[in-house]
Amino acid sequence: MSHPNQTRPDAPFRNEPEGTETLVFDVYGTLVDPISVTETLARELGADTGVAIARSWRARQLEYSFRLTVMGQYVDFHHVTRHALIDALAAHEVKDDCPVEEWCGLYDTLHPFPGTASALSDLRSAGHRLTVFTNGTKAMVERCLSESGLLDCFDDVISADEVKAFKPSPAVYRHASDRTGRPLDELRLVSSNPFDIIGAHRSGMRTAWIRRTSAPFDSLGAAPDIAVGSLDLLPQALAGELPGGPA
Repeated sequence: MSHPNQTRPDAPFRNEPEGTETLVFDVYGTLVDPISVTETLARELGADTGVAIARSWRARQLEYSFRLTVMGQYVDFHHVTRHALIDALAAHEVKDDCPVEEWCGLYDTLHPFPGTASALSDLRSAGHRLTVFTNGTKAMVERCLSESGLLDCFDDVISADEVKAFKPSPAVYRHASDRTGRPLDELRLVSSNPFDIIGAHRSGMRTAWIRRTSAPFDSLGAAPDIAVGSLDLLPQALAGELPGGPA
């Protein structure tokens, strides 16, 4: 599916007006909530099991993407997501006749976090250029963001699938630079995932961490340039209206 506002891969973005930036957004955990699959899983498996499967599914999804990248192997994020669900179900001894493909389809209808649409609208109104930058396949992400009404907020969708590696591989961040036509140090990653923020920083990007939980930032890498508790605070932070503004 093509997006009406999509920028051609070989078409560099225009220079931003003073005070605005090119922002590249992680999707899962940042714009939409992977744990929102709990609603369906809890209805089908019971409340406690549904929550446990949802959390295990997400944890395995991330772990498997890391493993593959370290091993220099690749299968796309849909396949990672499917195998993570199969293994999460097995780990919790859930019957093996579950509708795995149907439940994988829940990733097409993940719920946006509260305030996401209005925050993206405010960022666009302020002149920032917004781009999706995700481990998900383009088809997965476009279906999800279209369903949630967020797709039209973005100028382009950049997928790790295009380089056959997952974040935080440096190759993925370099690809974002190539696709946007902007140097790495002129891009700012917006993500709730500390591993993503750390990977972006090490590659030379600016960073903005959306702190979705009370957990502290990982001590493994440099602190984010900006840290806010919700996406709707990001416009103010970028405008220098909050402590620890843009860096």
